[in-house]
Amino acid sequence: MSDKNITKVLIGGQVYSLAGQESEEYIQKVALYINNKLEELKKSDNGQLMSTRLMNVLLALNIADELFKERENSDSAKEVVNSKNRKIEELRDTLEDERMEKEALIRRINELESEVNTYKKELDEYIEAFE
Repeated sequence: MSDKNITKVLIGGQVYSLAGQESEEYIQKVALYINNKLEELKKSDNGQLMSTRLMNVLLALNIADELFKERENSDSAKEVVNSKNRKIEELRDTLEDERMEKEALIRRINELESEVNTYKKELDEYIEAFE
């Protein structure tokens, strides 16, 4: 089990001691984000009229809204990536099919050239026989 980091953070004018396995920098970053969102809410038109409880509920709702939107964006991005990966696989399959077809055509050309050379040789022999 790894050690927990205990970090003092400032949120809404209050100092809190937070413990977590994340780095102190990360915990400070998260706390600063929460503090900034809280300050935005306090500065809003109705922010000064709200109770602390209502402000905390709205803060939680705003952050949850951001989370859901980011998840939706992430899911959309994943679907785009998956779609592109499927297209890449289709193109690879097509490329492999065309490579195999090209190899078959090259073999057929070589066979036909060999036949032409054989017929040419036979024709040269016939011409020589009649001269």
